[in-house]
Amino acid sequence: MTQPKIIRWGIAGTGAIAQQFAGDIGLAASVCLTAVCARDPAKAKAFASRHTGVADFGSLAAMIEAQAVDAVYIATSNMAHAGMALECIEARVPVLIEKPMTANLDDALKIRSAARDSGSFVMEAMWSRYLPAVRAARAALADGIIGTVRRLEADIAWIQSYDPHSRFFDKAKGGGALYDIGIYPISLTRYFLGDPLGAEGYWHSAASGVDRAANLRMQFDTGVAEISCSFDRDGSNRMIIEGDRGVLVLGPLFIRPDGFAVYPSRRLADLAQPGGNGFSARLRRKLFAHLPLPGTERHDHRFDGTGLQFEIEAASDAIRQGLREEPDNSLDDTIAALRIIDEILARPPTPG
Repeated sequence: MTQPKIIRWGIAGTGAIAQQFAGDIGLAASVCLTAVCARDPAKAKAFASRHTGVADFGSLAAMIEAQAVDAVYIATSNMAHAGMALECIEARVPVLIEKPMTANLDDALKIRSAARDSGSFVMEAMWSRYLPAVRAARAALADGIIGTVRRLEADIAWIQSYDPHSRFFDKAKGGGALYDIGIYPISLTRYFLGDPLGAEGYWHSAASGVDRAANLRMQFDTGVAEISCSFDRDGSNRMIIEGDRGVLVLGPLFIRPDGFAVYPSRRLADLAQPGGNGFSARLRRKLFAHLPLPGTERHDHRFDGTGLQFEIEAASDAIRQGLREEPDNSLDDTIAALRIIDEILARPPTPG
């Protein structure tokens, strides 16, 4: 039996998400990490020293020129994504770009145009789409496990101390709640329910001018999605999908679930699987997880690592097949989500 080609990955960047990628790649099949680059050569060297067989480079250009990689994962700050992605596309090196793919819609459109002109593989690293629980939940929804979806609610929020120079609040670094965390529920809602008929919403400004919190509503043929994100509170971090025959719950944390549950009613779902990380909520989830609740289904999809191995495998498989995009996470998907954010942020901020 022919063994699949090993895809050699290089990482651009040495921050926390790059470290996660390097850790999880060992859990993925038929891939390896062979190189890392950073603007600071010392950081690249230190990163490489922690991983066997990884070469270090002082620039993306040097890493590409050395022909040490088959694909590049961009794990730098949001504002650097576009330039690095275009550099990979020009060199015809497949590229996986950490979410959000870019810090604005215009740059995303440039990347899509360049990728399609050159025939290069480009994918946004919307890793939550590839988690076993998320993929299983999508299949279950398509099979009618809760009937026709009427309502989806998703809240993602945690407190970030205000610092105008941090990546969360600095516009020059692509800051803002919608781009940093709101992109998750927007993308996952489209993954589950498809294209909305329309979207509307409002946002609240931080002192630096970026959005510190936002709420939006997406209208679908048979129901609505209500999404909220914020840097100034700890939220439920739960996604709940109501149908005419039941309720499906992911999380908390819904962007990294290790399973999902289906309940016969919203009331029971809220009782057994409340959102939030407070003591009472955690105690109730633990207690009800072991109780035989009539009409309830629990689907366990635990995994090792932080979960990036699944997007690594999906991207690698698409590259082996010579695809230009990953079918379940196309550039059109990415741009549709960014367009929704762009439309919300084009409106004046709401006081408060």
